[in-house]
Amino acid sequence: MPYQPLSDHANPPAIYVRHAPEAPAAPPLSRSSRVQVAVIGGGFTGVSAALHLAEAGTGIVLLDAKEIGWGASGRAFGQVVPYLKIGEDAFVRRYGPDHAPSVIDAVAAGPDLVFGLIEKHRIPCWPVRTGLIFAAHSPAGRRGLERRAEYWQRRHAPVELLDAAQAAQMIGSRLYQTAMIDRRGGHINPFAYVRSLAKAATAAGAVLHADSPVRTIRRAGGGWQMDIGPHQVTADIVIIATNAYSTELWPGLASSVIPVRGHGFVSAPLSDNVRRSILPGGQSLTDTRRLFSAVRLLPDGRLHASGHGPVSGPERPPDWRAAETRVMRLYPQLDRLSWEQGWSGWVAMTPDHVPRPHELAPGLFAGLGYNGRGIAAATMMGRDLAALALGRPGTAFPRVPLRPLPYTRVAPVLVRGLARWYRVRDVLEEVRLK
Repeated sequence: MPYQPLSDHANPPAIYVRHAPEAPAAPPLSRSSRVQVAVIGGGFTGVSAALHLAEAGTGIVLLDAKEIGWGASGRAFGQVVPYLKIGEDAFVRRYGPDHAPSVIDAVAAGPDLVFGLIEKHRIPCWPVRTGLIFAAHSPAGRRGLERRAEYWQRRHAPVELLDAAQAAQMIGSRLYQTAMIDRRGGHINPFAYVRSLAKAATAAGAVLHADSPVRTIRRAGGGWQMDIGPHQVTADIVIIATNAYSTELWPGLASSVIPVRGHGFVSAPLSDNVRRSILPGGQSLTDTRRLFSAVRLLPDGRLHASGHGPVSGPERPPDWRAAETRVMRLYPQLDRLSWEQGWSGWVAMTPDHVPRPHELAPGLFAGLGYNGRGIAAATMMGRDLAALALGRPGTAFPRVPLRPLPYTRVAPVLVRGLARWYRVRDVLEEVRLK
């Protein structure tokens, strides 16, 4: 059996934890209860659903196997992005020309939802909304940025295409000939955000239980009964929000996505003069490579980079050599770089890079598969699953039947091979930037 993401033991990154508020009250479940809605999973999706349900006056209990924000939500890179991995033309091919624009617009509103919640609940999570920069690492990447910029400029969005001189000024590097800035996006401390959303949910009346893994779920007494150790929670409606950390709690759910490890690295604080030369406008930078390539500066001047690493299997010590090679090429003014922290978390990938909302059975919903764009997309999913639980129709992402992937048992081998191939292609294309 492939390695299970819930088998990890490492805590969320210390740099995030140090700058997050205290954990919300979430004692382990100590007695059986009956509630209107139960949410399984304490990441972005689960706490967003709990918050929106509690604010609507619904009796809500959230159950998490570890602690709130322990999984991918507390380990994410931090970008809040107004679109998914796929281009707008792919949405049209998937949903058709009549329905695609509404999905695209709903995704584009994701940062408004996130930053609106941050403002409403006064969440201290390093919120920066000066935009996101996307740089072209190849001619194909440049064409993709040009298409995206043209699409959004026709819709009067604050999106600009940057030439080499403009890109160099905004990035602090002459590596790229073309880039794009989308001023709707931003970046945050994701662990502080998810923990604060959970605290807002408890303030609105939600009850949270950490260290309370749900072992089974079944129909009982006109609702759904979940076994958590010696205790049970029975709910009229259940939302499963476990994403890449899903188990086969419901048949086929875990095998409907492919879990892939993502890696993050943080340096020691940079000197003031070097710090001022890197991303001076406060944006986060990503380029068009197939694998993780994001860079940003944290408030205390540390450089934060996503990077390569094992894409499956057990936890391993961080190896920042590939990230350092890339960052030093991007910013040659860094005559030396001292890495202090490294971590990993699991991203739930779907074959078409689109999230999946499911109605698994009457009164049983699930949402997962954010493909590395989880802060905005999962917050939206939680809001929409809460609406479904309240009997309000419609989700940003159209509901689809649950379809387990037939190759999940060999997926780790396939993903490792694909990652190596992508890495080679990315390197070859990047060399041509010289």
